[in-house]
Amino acid sequence: MSRAPAPAIKSLTPEKVVYWYFRLNGFLQIENFVVHPDRRGGQRTDADLLAVRFPFRAERLFDNPDDIMADDEQGSALSRELIDIVIAEVKTNQPCTLNGPWTQQDLQNVHRVLAAIGCLPHDQIVAAAADIYQAGLHRSNTLRIRLVAVGRDQSDDLARDYPEVRQLLWPDMLAFIWHRFDRYRHQKTQVDQWDAEGRKIKRLADEHRRSPDDFIERALGLMGVRYG
Repeated sequence: MSRAPAPAIKSLTPEKVVYWYFRLNGFLQIENFVVHPDRRGGQRTDADLLAVRFPFRAERLFDNPDDIMADDEQGSALSRELIDIVIAEVKTNQPCTLNGPWTQQDLQNVHRVLAAIGCLPHDQIVAAAADIYQAGLHRSNTLRIRLVAVGRDQSDDLARDYPEVRQLLWPDMLAFIWHRFDRYRHQKTQVDQWDAEGRKIKRLADEHRRSPDDFIERALGLMGVRYG
């Protein structure tokens, strides 16, 4: 008995594309991380994605040490020495930017995030938050905490004001995803345990296996990202 054809892919959620990009790069993640108010009322803000990556990640180390999966070290400015904590802001049809809650120090939202995730002793939070508000980055001997902006285009203003903040663009992220699925298509054949969006991205890559450009163009359309 033949299987019914899979339904057409009608959309992709941009935030989930970001999630899968970071997941394929070895990050452990919390989506839609909410900073709660100190009293009753609406939330103070939320991070689209909170992600943590450890420096000694090596996928396939014990399967084939000569073919460890290469992460997007240059694109995401990954570290081989520091625990990497990312607070990501996602814009679908806008240039990369940082929302006010992550740049206005008087709101102390970064303080609250650092306290909530517990990555620093309490007496180091104020100094670390000050670094992040000033430069988008805090670094110690073992740890790096940074803001990352995802968007349609590079922002010259953001690059000027926060040169340490990595700007990730949709076509570059999608290109990495396609190449990861293409290079390791045999290892990533069974993906039934992935969430629905991950399976859609994988299926789309399989459908455009011969052309990363076609995959990128189709994915951007399904995400609602418009250029020109």
